[in-house]
Amino acid sequence: MQIALALVAMLLLAYAEPLAAAASAQVAVEVPSGKTKSVRLRNLPRGTLVSVRISASGKMQFALISAVQLKSRKPEALYRGALKRSVSFQVILPESSDYYLVLDNRRGIEPVKTRATIKAEKGPPEPQAPEQREKNLEGKFDNVRAPSAPQA
Repeated sequence: MQIALALVAMLLLAYAEPLAAAASAQVAVEVPSGKTKSVRLRNLPRGTLVSVRISASGKMQFALISAVQLKSRKPEALYRGALKRSVSFQVILPESSDYYLVLDNRRGIEPVKTRATIKAEKGPPEPQAPEQREKNLEGKFDNVRAPSAPQA
């Protein structure tokens, strides 16, 4: 399992640098009853679209949370839910950070085998601030001439 987690981390770390294409990884994790396991997604930039599909052999809860939130006094998950057999979701990351997919079987009485497919891709371009748009337009209309009036 350690190898699978390392592969996910390396794949997503390699993706974070060029940000030119999508990266995806699959990981299989067995979560013992009464325990949690997490998969770390390293160095994901703000605006990245993360798609997650989790399938499991039983009921459990899950959450996607940033490393920043994980350290806070009252952490807030970016996305959380419960699943019986499978679930899919997408989020756009609000900040650059490491992220964790937390698989929670603390309420379970049996181990749960899970398989997660995680895809990260460059999100839509961020809108420019109004003052930046104005700077980009400066000088564009300097050479524009009004149409000449028709000669009679």
